[in-house]
Amino acid sequence: MRCRQARHRFTRSAGRPVAVADGRPLRLAYADPPYPGNSRLYRSHRDYGGEVDHAALINQLSGFDGWALSTSAAALPAVLALCPPGVRVAAWHKGERPTASRWPLSAWEPVIYSGGRQQPSTGPARRVDSLVHGVAAMTTLPGRIIGAKPAAFCRWMFDLLGAAPGDTLDDLFPGSGAVARAWDVYARVDPICARRVA
Repeated sequence: MRCRQARHRFTRSAGRPVAVADGRPLRLAYADPPYPGNSRLYRSHRDYGGEVDHAALINQLSGFDGWALSTSAAALPAVLALCPPGVRVAAWHKGERPTASRWPLSAWEPVIYSGGRQQPSTGPARRVDSLVHGVAAMTTLPGRIIGAKPAAFCRWMFDLLGAAPGDTLDDLFPGSGAVARAWDVYARVDPICARRVA
């Protein structure tokens, strides 16, 4: 029962696309690697490979029509220096983390993104480069790992890229598989809507 409820909440949060395909499917990519200096946290994960070469990763991402890359606030200046001109930075505000600390704790996470699909500025849907969505341990998520992204984050990131049904998304660091599951829900073509369009 608990897993079924979690699946329902996840599917509802992943939502439906805001973007409308403009005739050409896009190749999109998302990368959520271990953040610089934090690879040790993933030592027990089956895909552990040590520190990630962010220069090579960004070069790989540049081959897509649109891409997004999650990183930490502390690593943002170094990672941005590796990016091509024209990238943008969005912010995921995760809320405060109640814990004792000598220094302020980061309550946000940057998402660097580039390319994708532009949308007309008319209509009820607005795309924004800031998401306020708190984080809670996703105990019912199969294969749960540190840093797994919630469905609401995935939906927001897809909207940043202007993703639409018919596009493809490569999740370069699949981790728990949550992004792929959210993409399946987001990019699924509703048969009723498809019949209306045809």
